[in-house]
Amino acid sequence: MKAIELNCQNFRKLKVIGSQIHNGDDFIFKSNAKNSKINLLIFLDSRGVGSDFELSLAKKVINQIAENGLSYLLICRPLNLTTWATLLNFININELNPAMIITNMGFVDFTPKKVAILKDAIEQVEFSIGKGVATTEFAEHHMSFSGEVIDLYFMNYSDKYKKAIESITNKIPTVIINTPNVPKDICIERARPDSFYIGLNKTNEFNRSINNAKTLEVPDFDKSLTYDAVHWTKLGNEIIFEKIKGYL
Repeated sequence: MKAIELNCQNFRKLKVIGSQIHNGDDFIFKSNAKNSKINLLIFLDSRGVGSDFELSLAKKVINQIAENGLSYLLICRPLNLTTWATLLNFININELNPAMIITNMGFVDFTPKKVAILKDAIEQVEFSIGKGVATTEFAEHHMSFSGEVIDLYFMNYSDKYKKAIESITNKIPTVIINTPNVPKDICIERARPDSFYIGLNKTNEFNRSINNAKTLEVPDFDKSLTYDAVHWTKLGNEIIFEKIKGYL
C-alpha cells in the first residue's frame, strides 16, 4: 500500500491509499468546490457509475447538489476493491471534514471473491487499522461461466473494523445506501454463486449496525432494475436517487 496523489479540478490535491488506481471508466473524480470546504462527500463503488456515467446515480446526485447550490467531492471506484477501508483511508490521510458523507460501501467488503483478490482488501484494512482485523473464510466452490471451478472466500472482520468506521460516522453525518437484494433465480447472463446472496445480507446487516449512520433501504431489484445482479439500470438508478434526493 502507498499514498497515490491525484489532482482534482477545482479542488486541492488528494491521496488514495492503494497499490494502484483503478484503470476503468467507472473511476470518477470530480468536484465543484471553490475551496477546501465541501458540503457533501459522495464516495461510491462501481455501482455509482455502472456502464454509462451520463445515466448513472453519481451523475444524478452531483447535478442535484449543484442545482441546490452546494459543493461536492465525488469519487467513484478509485481502487479495484473499493471498500469501507478505502473510504476510511481516504478521509484520514486527506484530513477531510465534509458536512455530510453519502456512500454505498459494504458490498465489496462482504461479497465473495478469489483469495488472491482479497489480499488487496486485507492490506487496505491493515493500513488503516492494523493486522489481524480482516481475515478470509472459505465460502464455496463455484463453477465459472467458462467452466472453471473457483474457490470463493468471504472476508471476516473483528469489531475493530466497525469501530474504525464509527470514528467517522460519530463525527460526520453519514448516509449509507444499502444494497438491493435480488432473487436467486434472476435471469442474467452469468449466474451468481449462492454465497453472493449470503454476502448481500451480510452487507446490509453490517451497515445497519453502524452507529450514528442513516441507512437507506432499497426494495428488492429484478431484471428491470439490475442487468447483472450488481449494477443498476437507468430505472434502478432513478429509484435509488429518489431515496437519497432529500439528503442533497
